[in-house]
Amino acid sequence: MNLTIDSATLASLLQLGGQYMLPIAALLRALYSGSQGKLPEGFSQIAVAAVFAGASAAVNGQQTDLRAIITDVLSNTVFTAGLLSFVVVYLLRMENYGLVVDGIVGAVIGAILWAFTVFVLQQPWEWWMLLLVVPACAAGFIALRFALRQIFRVVRIAMYFIVIGGILVLGAGAFLIFQTVTQSLAATP
Repeated sequence: MNLTIDSATLASLLQLGGQYMLPIAALLRALYSGSQGKLPEGFSQIAVAAVFAGASAAVNGQQTDLRAIITDVLSNTVFTAGLLSFVVVYLLRMENYGLVVDGIVGAVIGAILWAFTVFVLQQPWEWWMLLLVVPACAAGFIALRFALRQIFRVVRIAMYFIVIGGILVLGAGAFLIFQTVTQSLAATP
C-alpha cells in the first residue's frame, strides 16, 4: 500500500496549526493572564507561540536554502510576537472606545497581515483574499472585545485551539517525516 500525501498539503496543514491555531491560543491565554494581572506571563506565552509560528512558516514543502529558512523564521517570529503583543496591550490597556473603533483596528491589522504574508513571506495569496481577511479580522477583533467580558470561557476556547493546532502540527510533521523516510528507503536498492 503506497500512502502518499503531497508534501505541499502537509506543509499547509503544518502551517495552519503552527502559524494560526497556536498563536490564536497564545493570544487568548495572554489576554487571560493579562486580565488576571499577570501580563509578563502572557508575553512569555506569546513569545513561545511566535517561535512556533516562525518555525512553521519555514516549512513550505520545497527544498530551500538555510538563509531563506532563517529569514522566514525570524521575520514571522518577530511579526507574530509584535502583532499579538499589540493586540493584548490594546485590548487590556485601552479604554473601550466602541465596536466601530475595534472593527477599524481589526481591519487595519487584517490588511497588515495580508500584506506581510504576501510581500514579506512571499506566500501566493490572491488579491481577493484581502477582501476576506480584512472583515474577518475586524469581526475577530470585535469578538475578542466581547470575549474579554467572559474571559474564563476564552481560556476554554484557547485550549481547543491548542489541541487542534498541536494535532495539525504533530500529525502533519510526523506524516511528512514518515513519508520522507519510506520514500528514501524505497529508493535505496
